[in-house]
Amino acid sequence: MEFMFIRPELLWLLVPWLVISSIQFIKRAKHQHSDLIAPHLANVMLVESKQQRKQHSPLLISTFLLLAIISAAGPSFEKQQVHVYQAKQARVLLMDMSYSMYSTDITPNRLTQARFKALDMIDLFKEGDTALVAYAGDAFVVSPLTSDATTLANLIPSLSPEIMPSRGSNVLAGITESIALLKQAGYATGDIILLTDGLDQADVDDINSELKGQAYTLSIYGIGTEQGAPIALPEGGFLKDRSGQIVVPKINFARLNGLAKRHRGELVRYSPSGNDIKAFKPKLRSEDELSESQQSKTLWRIDAGQYGLIILLPLALLLMRRAGLTLVALLFVMQPTEQAMAADWQSWFKNADQNALSEYQNENFAQATSANNSALKGAALYKQGNYEQAAEVLKSAASSVGQYNYGNALAKQGKLDEAIKAYQKALELDPDMSQAADNKKLVEQLKQQQENQQQQGDQQQQGDQQQQGDQQQQGEQDNQPNMQSEPSAQQNESTSADAGHSKEEQDEQAVKDAMRQAQQRSEQQAQQQGDEQAASVAAQPLTPEEKEKAQQLNQLLRKVPDNPAILLRNKMQLKAQQRAQQRRPQGVEKSW
Repeated sequence: MEFMFIRPELLWLLVPWLVISSIQFIKRAKHQHSDLIAPHLANVMLVESKQQRKQHSPLLISTFLLLAIISAAGPSFEKQQVHVYQAKQARVLLMDMSYSMYSTDITPNRLTQARFKALDMIDLFKEGDTALVAYAGDAFVVSPLTSDATTLANLIPSLSPEIMPSRGSNVLAGITESIALLKQAGYATGDIILLTDGLDQADVDDINSELKGQAYTLSIYGIGTEQGAPIALPEGGFLKDRSGQIVVPKINFARLNGLAKRHRGELVRYSPSGNDIKAFKPKLRSEDELSESQQSKTLWRIDAGQYGLIILLPLALLLMRRAGLTLVALLFVMQPTEQAMAADWQSWFKNADQNALSEYQNENFAQATSANNSALKGAALYKQGNYEQAAEVLKSAASSVGQYNYGNALAKQGKLDEAIKAYQKALELDPDMSQAADNKKLVEQLKQQQENQQQQGDQQQQGDQQQQGDQQQQGEQDNQPNMQSEPSAQQNESTSADAGHSKEEQDEQAVKDAMRQAQQRSEQQAQQQGDEQAASVAAQPLTPEEKEKAQQLNQLLRKVPDNPAILLRNKMQLKAQQRAQQRRPQGVEKSW
């Protein structure tokens, strides 16, 4: 038996109890001289004697208060095993990692905002399991179904088209991978949330065929505009198609809405505020989803303080025997009603900012905006996703935290220069604020990246214009009469040269493939021999010098920082190589 108090902080009430009880006993000791006077004289000389008869014994009052404090502290002598109920829900977050996500019709680009929205969605998923899948030319599982939101939040910022093994927009592979994850985990129902910037009609037909007869719902978060914008590549310039034209991807919301409605989901358009993703907040659709997990059991402390009422009630009646009618009347008057608010009394002792802070801590951000403090009000508006209003409120904030949140609100709107100034001001107010320094550095890198992209894009555009001018000039020269002699002979020579060149390329490619296969076989043999040699070496005990070198190597390896993007890229490339030996991805029609 292990004894403990469930609410030990209430035992601090014993301190004022001890003080009050001591004062009562001291006052009673001072009046003990009344026992030395004859009763018939005491009634005349001492008025206090009559009052003392009406008063209760300090010992009785102290005992009542002591038992009340101990009972409220929750004494517990045992534990009991109880079942834990949880919502049996599962969802797959399917993210588009095609190069069209670099389109700049949304500041700074679609990919950056998609990451932000995915992180906000993770915060909404308090119940059930969530998986993360990314697709480009093929689909890959970034994280299987898990209830650990921290793991998902660490992986999402590392996702980008660069880490995908192949280019493309094979959404069918992503849907197939999502269904496989749900089925493998034993979920007959679940949600697939697709974050994409558009689908072709062929993609819609493929998805309808794949989800036909399935109980899984498909909801779509469309990020992009119907006008579209060029795709700014990270290395500079804009993405072009095979004909040399700049690609301008556009999103068809009507097509996406029809697809989502057909599969019992809904379409949500991108909005700078945070209210758009509230549509994806999990809802309990049936009582069957609230399941009792046999593995989810916990030991719960039994509160024995309730048994203290058996002793407290008789003492309370004894203390209030002269006010019994009043007690009965109060019991009837103080009956709770349906409109009663149990916690309203706490707000009586708080000002507006304190009440707003309590609402903010309880994630009631709409009520928290009633704060008079600009930093608190701005933070509540920021949590609501009203970044413009939050920036207006936080602009005049005098604290480092207020300026830090002001910079975050500006960064969310794509105002990078102003955000950098806000972070700098926050660091001037608090030089040790590492969050402001990290965000300032991140925004500066993003700004430099955009400037490089714009500069390289301008240079490429000038080069394209010059190339078009050269081609036009060459065409004018080709139209002159003296350049039109013997066209058929030149064409035949060119055709035969191309054919010979193609044959040479095929032969060269065959030689490269044979050399690659031979190199792979030699590497496998060398690896097998190395493993056997390593196994024989591992069987021998290490010398003290070897142990010291091994410790130094381990210390050096601990200093090497892990890059989630590199790990994900290597994992996806390995998976792609395994799939290449089995099948070829279907549905890859475009490289962006």
